[in-house]
Amino acid sequence: MKNIKNIIAFLFLAVSVANCGDRKPSLQEYFVTKGENPNFISLDIPSSILDVNKTSLDTKQKEAYQSVKKLNVLAFKLNDDNKAAYEAEKTTVQDILKNEKYEDLMIVNSGKNKGVVKYLGDDDSIDEVILFGSDDEHGFALVRVLGNKMKPENMVTLVEAVEKGAIGTGGLGKQLEGIFD
Repeated sequence: MKNIKNIIAFLFLAVSVANCGDRKPSLQEYFVTKGENPNFISLDIPSSILDVNKTSLDTKQKEAYQSVKKLNVLAFKLNDDNKAAYEAEKTTVQDILKNEKYEDLMIVNSGKNKGVVKYLGDDDSIDEVILFGSDDEHGFALVRVLGNKMKPENMVTLVEAVEKGAIGTGGLGKQLEGIFD
């Protein structure tokens, strides 16, 4: 009987160790571990840094803007010395984003520039929006948009407001200036 308990304990331990080795990091863990890597630029940006002309926002746009609390930005700046690391890191991010918990919002493919917009949450309330874009000449950027009670349809109106100039990148532009220059 004692041998059976030892065998069961050993099998349980072996399965646990095997599962830990296959575990992929979460996006949040990736941000934390890569934030100190010299190939990366890491920024945490509050939504208040955006230059918002609230009078030109409609009700849905205001609701969308007010639901966004901050942006976490992680950018990999490509150069001649880190091309292999770039490819490895890009593949790692793409593998993380393949997880079925991330829902697709949009896919962008314009020649050398590729990107995806995904979200975590359900159709009624988004926990975070993830933007990942890459350019094999400059690098990639990964952005987590964090907020409260974000809605998929409101995120589209927020993007439209940015495009129309109702929400400027003012201070954000200064924060991101020179990342890929």
